[in-house]
Amino acid sequence: MKNKIIGIIAGLVCCAVFAGAIVFMSLSDNSESMHEHTQDEQSSQQASQHEFSHNSGYITSREDIASVTVTSGGKSYTAEVTSNGIPQIIELKGIKQDVRLANALITLCKSIHPYKLVEQDAADLGKYGLDQPEGVGEIVYKDSTKVRVLIGDVSPGDERYVYASVQGSDKVWLVESSVRTYLTGKAEDFVSTVMTPVSEATETLDAKLTVGKKGSADIVVQRNSGRWQMSLPIKAELDMQKASATVNGLYGLNAQYCECIRPDDTKLAEYGLKEPAVTVSFKEGTVDLTLFIGNAVKRDDSSEQEKYYCFIKGSSDTECIYAVAKQYLPWVEITAQELISEVMLPNYLVNLRSVEITADGKKTEYVITNEGGDNTRINEDISKMRTVSVKCGEKELEIYKFRQFYELLMKCPTNKIFTEDVKGDAKLTVVYNKNDGTADRLELVKTGEGYGARVNAKMSYFVPQSWADAVTADINALADGKTLRTDF
Repeated sequence: MKNKIIGIIAGLVCCAVFAGAIVFMSLSDNSESMHEHTQDEQSSQQASQHEFSHNSGYITSREDIASVTVTSGGKSYTAEVTSNGIPQIIELKGIKQDVRLANALITLCKSIHPYKLVEQDAADLGKYGLDQPEGVGEIVYKDSTKVRVLIGDVSPGDERYVYASVQGSDKVWLVESSVRTYLTGKAEDFVSTVMTPVSEATETLDAKLTVGKKGSADIVVQRNSGRWQMSLPIKAELDMQKASATVNGLYGLNAQYCECIRPDDTKLAEYGLKEPAVTVSFKEGTVDLTLFIGNAVKRDDSSEQEKYYCFIKGSSDTECIYAVAKQYLPWVEITAQELISEVMLPNYLVNLRSVEITADGKKTEYVITNEGGDNTRINEDISKMRTVSVKCGEKELEIYKFRQFYELLMKCPTNKIFTEDVKGDAKLTVVYNKNDGTADRLELVKTGEGYGARVNAKMSYFVPQSWADAVTADINALADGKTLRTDF
């Protein structure tokens, strides 16, 4: 219903310019184009400020509203106009509210204009569903006078209209269905659907995101010095094009609607949020949030958007159970494999002093000379740098051939995560010595049909035998000046 309410706001604002007569626009459940109805006739008579007469052309027509209480389905909520003129839902005190919707409710109640008078002196209100109304809107004015608007059945001739009357009167009108939307609603409809804060672009702050799933190892990614990397289940570089929604998705997370406010443990368990299937924790500066993702929302229609019930911890004004579209919850199905970069150790050649490779017990060192930048640190602007020579012992290698070889090193496959701690000596070791004095170390330990790849002392990937064979063959080809293998 909240989607319908939002659609109505535009109609309320646009129509306010017409001599106090607001024409409400109804929005179908399929979000079809809104249909506007122009009144054929309006009475020229004006009701006095304290009278509610069908002769005025209005069901209600007063500006000085103090509060509106809506009762429907045995529940009620009250929108109170505060001293600053901003309405607040009393039952939502302390909860982030959508002020636009509360304003729209008050605007609606200031001037409810009927589509037409159905019956002047109805002997039987029951045939219109008004003896046991679906909703009642009690409008209280600043002088303590009040009027109760009753909402009955949907018109059998046109579902865009519903029957309405004022308590104490036998007159029955047809009103736009937008009136029914508001006067049969609930407090939850006025909860803001913005669950989390909007990003303040604090890319310089360190951050940590943890995704926990039942039956799976946690996925932990961290941002240090502006660079995102995975630390669990393996140490790996992230592909930020693929991982952006995962690491940034908690900022400005928007729900479809609020299901309930201030849930207790029983309610949390009912929606699968007491022991959720997925949890997402995020820390950055003063922000410390945990999102719980519970049961899927039961869909009534196959075309309906898939949603999950969610609860967020860390912000007192969002203590609610929300329904969130699956498309905004990438953590439900994401795997570590889908987040990592295809490059195992993405070191630019111009940022290296040397590459050391030990294969079959034989160590080979390639000493690299670069120009155009600071060779004591990792240069951020590599566009100004270039590799001018590569030596192996006393022999200077052809740079274009070494580039081919280095490209093979960078293609070390990352398409299979492997975390089993394999014992034994490394059959192949590659050490990348960087300009700033640090180094990245890759060790391949024999297992099954290939190798377990230990990256900076942590087992991370499975590497096929064919890649190790290609590297070994190219070490010899470089030394002998022969053609290199570029695939594996």
